[in-house]
Amino acid sequence: MSNENLNEKIFYYRFNKLNAWLILNLALTITLVYWGVRCPCLLFWVQTQVLLGVCLLSWLAWGWKYVLKHKAVVVDDEGIKIDYCQKLPWKDIARTEEKDVRCCFRNCRVLTLVPKDGISYRYNFLQKHNGDFTPFAIPMYGLLSPEDEKEIAEIVAEKAGKRR
Repeated sequence: MSNENLNEKIFYYRFNKLNAWLILNLALTITLVYWGVRCPCLLFWVQTQVLLGVCLLSWLAWGWKYVLKHKAVVVDDEGIKIDYCQKLPWKDIARTEEKDVRCCFRNCRVLTLVPKDGISYRYNFLQKHNGDFTPFAIPMYGLLSPEDEKEIAEIVAEKAGKRR
């Protein structure tokens, strides 16, 4: 990476859209439509109405997660912002480390940005209470595309200094 100025580079999470949740939603929708057409009186049952509501909420949640883009990392000349956390200026980073941490019974690789001593930030709930992950950790275990992971690592190495 050259020493060019970054205006603002946004990296998004990449989720596989064709998954078990989609198949479950399709199966539930097809079942409800089939029985609604075959026996319309079922639409007046409270249980069927609850299932319709659950199906709608499930589709909305699936759409929110898999159709909308979610920012993972925002990088610019001044600093880096991970998820919806506070921006960490490049000058406040003491060092960066690549770590393997445990998450959901598997090892996950993260790129950790360690702030200098004596600098305090207002952390959000997840930053305060997330076990092995430090407050400023970038996931490098398949939530981003491999190209984005490599580019983020290069930018962080260039802007924040050496990795440990």
